[in-house]
Amino acid sequence: EYDYSHMKALVIDDQAFVRRIIGNLLRQMGFKEVMEATDGADGLKITKTLRPHVIVCDIEMEPVDGLTFLQILRTGKDVSDHHIPVVFLTSHTDSDIVRRARALNVNAFVVKPPSLTTLTERISFVLFRQHEEGAPPPPLKPKT
Repeated sequence: EYDYSHMKALVIDDQAFVRRIIGNLLRQMGFKEVMEATDGADGLKITKTLRPHVIVCDIEMEPVDGLTFLQILRTGKDVSDHHIPVVFLTSHTDSDIVRRARALNVNAFVVKPPSLTTLTERISFVLFRQHEEGAPPPPLKPKT
């Protein structure tokens, strides 16, 4: 297990109850700060100012969906944003959506509604994999 108490997470979903559920799970994991955004445009603004360590994002939102959010995040002017891990929340197994998300370098998928165990596994995985692929190491430390 790792200590997430010094880390920030961003939840992007257009449904308030989903943001609340995911936010509660992230707090149970120990995240110090959990921010919320209602769509991809709002998520981009928050990312620029508050610099989350990980983003949990729905795919289907209006007006800016998760795929558009991810494309802008990965190709935007601010290179430091390109390596923030993104975990997509989805209820879809549509291979076209999965293929498009992978082409945009999504880090992982979690099926709605995720359990605490599944969300913890995915977030830990993407934070470690991010470091292994040459991105700056995440500020993770073992729980004491």
